[in-house]
Amino acid sequence: MRIPPSVSKQPVQVKGVSVILCSKNHEICEKAVESIKATIGIEFEIMVFDNNDKNWGICKVYNYCAAKAKYKYLCFVHEDVILPTPNWGKNMAEFAEKTPNCGVIGFAGGIIATKNFVGWGAGVETRCRYYEGDRALMLKKDFDVSDLEFYHHNPENLDFAKVVTLDGLFMFTSYDVWKENPFDEETIKGFHFYDADFTFAVAQKRQNYACMTADVYHFSSGSYDKSFYLAARIFQKKWKDKLPYVIGNEKISFASEYFSAFYLHKNSVKHGLSLEGCENHLVEINRGYEMNT
Repeated sequence: MRIPPSVSKQPVQVKGVSVILCSKNHEICEKAVESIKATIGIEFEIMVFDNNDKNWGICKVYNYCAAKAKYKYLCFVHEDVILPTPNWGKNMAEFAEKTPNCGVIGFAGGIIATKNFVGWGAGVETRCRYYEGDRALMLKKDFDVSDLEFYHHNPENLDFAKVVTLDGLFMFTSYDVWKENPFDEETIKGFHFYDADFTFAVAQKRQNYACMTADVYHFSSGSYDKSFYLAARIFQKKWKDKLPYVIGNEKISFASEYFSAFYLHKNSVKHGLSLEGCENHLVEINRGYEMNT
């Protein structure tokens, strides 16, 4: 169902999944909805927020819809996604039920968040399983999976691999986890770093996972414009006292930190942004590793 601002629901803890999509393209969104209905494998509702008129930031859209969801589990998913694996929703709900302190489940994440965090896969080791391709392919009546690029990294051969942050193409969690950590619509205004911010907030108390038992086709590689690098700075400023962040005994290498800092510095120059902080980060990294070697 489409969610206009006048609709109001009271969430209840019924086992099922409320799937939430923020939509700008009806034709593409319908493709996503068709695949979800065909494969989710558990009681569900589809909540599509048409954002053409409101043009809200995605954090506001997600919070608005989550507050009206009727099921125990929430699935925030991009409209340019197809989910072909049968029973993915059932399997994720079962995993969440039996896994203590389960946070957010997705398909692509990083096991480290560097001090100069610029993305879940930027210069750090990842855990992921997803296909990616051009958006035009999604509208073809029949497309071949071989037309998509497959990204898969699961060295421990786990069904669900531990991660810190996750890509927002797909985020599955419980209503209770979202209620503890609603999307920060006051700080994150646009469409970048909402996923990193949400999953990193959850990671402070719970464990996030990348699912390795299902496939997802994502028909977009993202947009890395000026607003992306501005959002990166906002994220870093908000979480400066918690970064860097690792799982267990993982170590952050000099190369990972330097890559992230240099990447932000280079693109700040490219987009004419202030370099305040960028050089300091590079100097701090050099100095820190010199002291520890």
